[in-house]
Amino acid sequence: MLETTTEAVPGDLPVLRRPAAGAGARYLDGTHRSHDPEQGRRGEHFAGLWRTHEGVVAVVYPMERMAGAAGELLDVHEEAGTIVVVGHAYGLDGPELDAVDRARPDLTYHPSWADLAAHLGAPVPWWPSALRRPAHLTGWRPGDEPRPVEVVTHPSWEALYALAQREPAGTAVRRACFTIGHRVRSGASEEAMQRMEHLRSWAARPDVRFPMVFPAVPDPADPGLAELATDDVVAAGLAELCVRTDEAAVEALEQVSAWSGAEDLPYGGTFNLTRKNVTRAAAEWINRLREVPPTALHRLEGADYDTVGTFVDPVTGSPVVAVKGRFTFRDTREITYIGRSPKRLPAGSVLKEVVLDDPVWVRTTGGTLYPAPCMDAPGLAWGYSGSGPLTLAECVGRLLDDGGAHAVTYDGGGGAPEPGLGALFKKEHRRGTRFTRRQLERARAST
Repeated sequence: MLETTTEAVPGDLPVLRRPAAGAGARYLDGTHRSHDPEQGRRGEHFAGLWRTHEGVVAVVYPMERMAGAAGELLDVHEEAGTIVVVGHAYGLDGPELDAVDRARPDLTYHPSWADLAAHLGAPVPWWPSALRRPAHLTGWRPGDEPRPVEVVTHPSWEALYALAQREPAGTAVRRACFTIGHRVRSGASEEAMQRMEHLRSWAARPDVRFPMVFPAVPDPADPGLAELATDDVVAAGLAELCVRTDEAAVEALEQVSAWSGAEDLPYGGTFNLTRKNVTRAAAEWINRLREVPPTALHRLEGADYDTVGTFVDPVTGSPVVAVKGRFTFRDTREITYIGRSPKRLPAGSVLKEVVLDDPVWVRTTGGTLYPAPCMDAPGLAWGYSGSGPLTLAECVGRLLDDGGAHAVTYDGGGGAPEPGLGALFKKEHRRGTRFTRRQLERARAST
């Protein structure tokens, strides 16, 4: 924060800290700038340009988290004498403002919203991130009534709706894409409204001047609302997408995975297993894999790597991708298998033993080996005091009671404590250590 003293004369102060003559200010135009990697820009943004008594002020609204520091944008908006970047974090009077003047490009300061509004001669427009749609931003003018705007989200609800609209009416894929797209869209809408309401509530205090205006509200018209589906239909639609091979299926799964990880997919969290120095259990799993042509989910899992094979685990049906050079600073020829854990074992399964490895393995009384049921988070681990061993203890406790129990999730009702199993898994054990059902039951009963 720039410090000033009462002795400072106006000409020595940063532009937006000087006494304002906002009566003569006017809005010039708004411009949308895309990311330009060749010029080193760090993000897409919109800038509203205002001519003030002190020169042109560009108020910059990032379209993403990394939009570039205020000083980095001086040569982008050459007509502006002052750049103000509207931050995502909140200060005492609203979103934080970072400003820099062309006359002193190395000095960044933080004006208040009241300072900025005084120089612009009008309340400053503010859009929640989800309402920063370029066509609306560039078309806005001071005095406009708030307009409904379709929210902008990452992952993209629009990509899911576009695929849904190409599918036959009533199909599980269509309804699954509409349902998850609606969740993304409605979540962003609710957050935008909450942020604006929070600022309104703050502004209602008698000691606050509110120099801000909201030019947009989330568009309530949702074309997917009539085709929302139950969780069973969503699961069936996503399972169908996973085995398709078209680009649209890959795109849809990418959006779904970015939204909820493994929560909505038919398989649990991913794990990585190299072919070097594997345990017996891991070698057993590798040897049973069956090579298959790549599906949409294979392509999604291997998108960032040098894929050398696509497989399926015939026991769980989950896809497996073999890639080369998965880990930095290791042999680039090393083969890594990227697999997915099941969310649950078949109904009626009975736990026989647990093998400590990465991933943790479980074997049933029928002799079948499975990766332990696990989601993307919370993960399973052992050998220290923390959430990993406690989650593993809860998972094993569930499997002792019901071999077909679902993997542990954050919203699983808190779960029953398993102090005996927790104490067992907090201890250091050699990788590959096996615990029989009897040993696990004794540990469970030990406290």
